[in-house]
Amino acid sequence: MSSTLLPKEQQTPYQRWEMSALPAGNVAQFKKTERASSPKVSEGLAQILENARKEAYDKGLHEGYLAGMEKGREATELSKQRFLILTASLQEALRQAEENIANDMLELALDIAKAMLKTTLLVDSEKVLPIVKEAIRYLPCAQQPARIMLHPEDVKMVRLHLGEALAKDGWHIEEDGLVERGGCLVETASNQIDASNATRWKRINEALGQSGEWNCEERK
Repeated sequence: MSSTLLPKEQQTPYQRWEMSALPAGNVAQFKKTERASSPKVSEGLAQILENARKEAYDKGLHEGYLAGMEKGREATELSKQRFLILTASLQEALRQAEENIANDMLELALDIAKAMLKTTLLVDSEKVLPIVKEAIRYLPCAQQPARIMLHPEDVKMVRLHLGEALAKDGWHIEEDGLVERGGCLVETASNQIDASNATRWKRINEALGQSGEWNCEERK
């Protein structure tokens, strides 16, 4: 740039703008103003950045909290379902165990009762009398031929205590070695009643929901 000053009318537009835009007397003042405003701009920018950082942090913290709560709820629900399944399985196992124990106790009781009954029938031959009475009670009018088949040892007892009454009603007492002591078979022309020990024991077991057998030789 030439240091010679030209009249205004002789200056080019660029020269006129440059000299008028940055007059020599105002350069120092411009730089002073710029230095004075720089700290304020820096402080303002720093505050904006700090506010933005804090806002981002709070937002991230809130979103993380919500996400954590949701995962916590999901984990809690999953644990709850697993606990319910485990509880149901435990209750079923306990119920099954109680049922098994009850069945085992009932089976044991029946085995004991069967052993005692077998012994009683061998020792006390009069036990057959109410069995015979119960059997013929369902056939009050005997249709000939009418037979009561008993073990040979029981025949003696029945004839001694019931022989006369049975004969009056048309019943014939017969020995049958295939009938176990304590039981009997009743036959008429149109009916048959199985009052053997095995059959009566089977009915008792069925009534109790069991399948125990008398384990004796049955009449074919």
